[in-house]
Amino acid sequence: MSGFTRRCLDSRASSAIMAMRILSRKGALGFQTPAVLAGISLRGLKTFTLPDLPYDYGALEPAISGEIMRLHHQKHHQTYITNYNAALEKLEEAMQKGDSSTVVHLQSAIKFNGG
Repeated sequence: MSGFTRRCLDSRASSAIMAMRILSRKGALGFQTPAVLAGISLRGLKTFTLPDLPYDYGALEPAISGEIMRLHHQKHHQTYITNYNAALEKLEEAMQKGDSSTVVHLQSAIKFNGG
């Protein structure tokens, strides 16, 4: 649904929402979870998919072979997206459990795979 190009903004927004939810659950902010944040599910906000290239894999030959382009796009790039989605799923689970140490641990995977 969301484009992978908006990953930095999405990551920062997710981090802010994540921090507010965890801190408010722990009572650290001195107030309950605001109604606007209570129903937010990170997986409900975005699902990342591998976008199609706007050109054929062989379009850059002879500089880059079509096979290398196909492998890079379908395997390498897809791995980043798969790992990013998996980290977001784990993040949501950790947030639902109030597991702040896992949330902090997942930030590096989210940043690495999502930008």
